[in-house]
Amino acid sequence: MQDTKQQADEAVDRAQSKWAQMKADAAARREDIQAKIEKRADQLDAKAAATDADWAEQDAADALDYAVYVIYDAQLAVLDALDARAYADEPAKIAGT
Repeated sequence: MQDTKQQADEAVDRAQSKWAQMKADAAARREDIQAKIEKRADQLDAKAAATDADWAEQDAADALDYAVYVIYDAQLAVLDALDARAYADEPAKIAGT
């Protein structure tokens, strides 16, 4: 009877130990999976931020290109206005003399 009780106690102890080990293993796997998920999320966030930066840089370059175009167009408008004024003043001088 004593041997049977001792064997039963040992079986319970082994089962509890095994159960505790299984719980610890499961917790470790959950932590590993959670760490992988967080790492993947961080990588996606970094990739999205890099894409946003690329778009912002392209927008800035486009704005500079447009500014150069507008300045060039304004210079042409000034030259056109000067030419028009000179053309208009010439007949006025001739008519006035």
